Amino acid sequence: MQNTILKLLFLNLLLFSYVQANAQIDDIKKDSKENKNNSNNSNDFSSTSSNSSSDDFTAGCMSDAFSCCFNNGFLLAVGLIAENHQSIMKLMENDPTVLSFEARANFAVGLHYSKSGNYTYVNFLPGVIGNLGAFSTDFRFNILTEYTDDFPNSITSWEWLLLFNIEPVETFKLTFGTGVQAERFSDSYFNEHYIGFRFGLSNNRDFINANTRFSIDYSTSAVPFLEAGIHYKKRIAEFNNVFMYITLGGLYQNYYSSHDIWAFQGGFIVNVH
Repeated sequence: MQNTILKLLFLNLLLFSYVQANAQIDDIKKDSKENKNNSNNSNDFSSTSSNSSSDDFTAGCMSDAFSCCFNNGFLLAVGLIAENHQSIMKLMENDPTVLSFEARANFAVGLHYSKSGNYTYVNFLPGVIGNLGAFSTDFRFNILTEYTDDFPNSITSWEWLLLFNIEPVETFKLTFGTGVQAERFSDSYFNEHYIGFRFGLSNNRDFINANTRFSIDYSTSAVPFLEAGIHYKKRIAEFNNVFMYITLGGLYQNYYSSHDIWAFQGGFIVNVH
C-alpha cells in the first residue's frame, strides 16, 4: 500500500458610512468586472506567426515515442487508481463514510481589516459531497454577504470539484482534485483546485480537517479566489446508516489578491452511508 501511495503521489506531481460599509463587497465586484474586461480584451487580441522547418523522419520517431510513453503511462495510472480504490473500499468496516453522501450547512462570520475601517461579513457555505472509495465530487455555494441597515449586499459563486482520495488507514485521508468556480456577478467561470487532509480522532468518530482551494483565470493570470481553513468535526449523534456532526474552526479567504477575510466557521453536517 505504501508503494502504491508513493506511485500515486509521483504520478500527481507529473501531471465607516453607508458607502464605507458597502465598499468592500462593491470593491470585490469592481475587481470582478475589471478582470472580466481584461479577459475579454485578451481574447479579442491575438497574433500568430509561423516559421518552422521539420524533418519528417525525426518527427515521426518522436511522435511514436510520445505515443508509446503516453499509452504505458495511462495503463500504469489506471492500474494504480484501481488498486487504491480497492484498498479504500476494504476500510468500509471501520470507516463507512468511504461510501456515503454528505450534506453540509456551514456558515462563517468574518472580518476584513483595512486602513479605512473594519468590515464584518457573514459567509453562507452550504454544500454536498458524494464519496465512492477513491473518488468524490463536491458541490458548494459561497455567498459572501455584508449587511447595512439590515439590507444584504452579496457576491455569490458556486464550486463543483472532482476529487481523488488516498486513504492508507482509516484515520488519515488525503484528497486532491480540480473543478470549476462560477462567479455569478460577472458570469465568469474559472478553474479551481483543491487539496485537503483529514485526521481521525476518538476511534475515528471525530476528525480534524485542513484544506485549501483556489481558482485561476488563465486569460488574465488573476487569482479570483483563495481559501484555506481548518476545523474540528465532532460526531454528536448516530443512527442506522446516519452520522450527524457539528463543526467549528477558522477560515481565511482572499478575493482577487486584495481582499483578506478572516472568519470563524461553524456548521451542521449529516452523513448518510
